[in-house]
Amino acid sequence: MRAIVVDRFGGPEELHVQDVPLPRPASGDVLVRVISAGVGPWDVAKREGRLGGDPPFVPGFECAGTVVGATGDEAGFHDGEPVYGYIGYEGAYAEYVTCPPDRLAPLPVALTLAEAGGMPVNLLTADAGIRDIMAVRAGQTVLVTTAAGGLGHLAVQLAVRAGAQVIATASRDHHDFVHKIGAAQVVDHNDADWPRLVRDMSSGGVDSALAAVAPTIAGAAAATRDGGVVATPARGGDAPTDNRIRVQLYDGPLEGRRLIRLAPTLDDGAVALILAARYDLEDAAAAQQHVGQGHTRGKVVLTVDEL
Repeated sequence: MRAIVVDRFGGPEELHVQDVPLPRPASGDVLVRVISAGVGPWDVAKREGRLGGDPPFVPGFECAGTVVGATGDEAGFHDGEPVYGYIGYEGAYAEYVTCPPDRLAPLPVALTLAEAGGMPVNLLTADAGIRDIMAVRAGQTVLVTTAAGGLGHLAVQLAVRAGAQVIATASRDHHDFVHKIGAAQVVDHNDADWPRLVRDMSSGGVDSALAAVAPTIAGAAAATRDGGVVATPARGGDAPTDNRIRVQLYDGPLEGRRLIRLAPTLDDGAVALILAARYDLEDAAAAQQHVGQGHTRGKVVLTVDEL
């Protein structure tokens, strides 16, 4: 089968198309024919050696595709069933992949296999922040930083779905986009004074914030009222050292049952995945360059195969 292989850590030029053996599922695992795979900053970090492990490996944390044969029978999947999910730290940039069944979920009606590979990691991470850490409720004011990106644009929509008023940060050329996905107000995060602007807009500070990237953690903390919480999945930011607010670093629970719970939210149109770009599998290097430059509007996806 065709796959992207990284033989040594380095830049995008280390991503090569190779013919590799078809993976054999371990007992209980599911074999999936991959249609699309998401491309995220975690893929860049893995390629550069910042997430551990050793080459060679096939990149890709998430995908959408169809179950092959009887491999999903024990988990209730059937041959040819469309599924999507987080598969682990590698493997999705390939025509076939194996993974534990509890990481997969049936494809929601609202998603196509061609786009769904870009949804799992960001959706699960956004939901964990909005629902579990921030416990967003109707009537609250919530901040989402870098709201045009893969994580941010889903977090905005989930917060709006929960009944919150959302203030977002984004570069100026993304303001219209962020308004359209539900943010009531948007500030330019290139303005050094953006935390004060957010506090002014929210009468002294937002109730909670999701800091999507590390450089915005300190600003999100400054924009949050006393007693509030900042949720962030990003490592390396400058968190405040006082006890005025709580800064909670978290990992999204990357599990299929949460995707199943979120399916009605996708199917009723409350939350939608916006694609920044699609690339063919052979263009994985260009896709990772796109993500590595930042400033994406939505999510980058690899087209691995066609139905």
